[in-house]
Amino acid sequence: RVGLTQGLTTSPAPGFAAGMAEVGIVDTAPRTAPEGMREYRSEAYNISLLYPSTLSVKTFDEGGGAATIAFQNAASAEGFQIFVVPHSGTQISNARFMQDVPSGVMESPRNVEVAGAAATSFYSTNAVLGDTAEVWLLRGGLLYEVTAPRAQAAWLSDILSTWRFI
Repeated sequence: RVGLTQGLTTSPAPGFAAGMAEVGIVDTAPRTAPEGMREYRSEAYNISLLYPSTLSVKTFDEGGGAATIAFQNAASAEGFQIFVVPHSGTQISNARFMQDVPSGVMESPRNVEVAGAAATSFYSTNAVLGDTAEVWLLRGGLLYEVTAPRAQAAWLSDILSTWRFI
């Protein structure tokens, strides 16, 4: 079975937020995207990633320094989103998890790395998206919650393998 962690470095997860760290690959120069891809770059959220050029990108201000960055192709129903919110501390509390995932579902959590930073991937469910594949990581005082439909987990993993901190 191809899963969310296909393109990510993984190990069994003893629990959510275990091993979250302030490390990671830092890449300050803009990248040249291969054919069929584009670079998304945000100085505000310190990230760069490559995504399919068939997706449009919209950023929604959620207030309080938080934003949702939606990558979507409405015609093909492909897409993912990154919710970014300021977060103090080195772990994600159950209260924070329940605030952002009201279903409370965290299936098959695994420790993974995104650009060298410790993260947790898991499957969940969302009232709007249905079954989801998610990767959450903390870095530089920000919590990044990356979400896609579960059926697109391997595709999302490939995209996350291009993530860099800037």
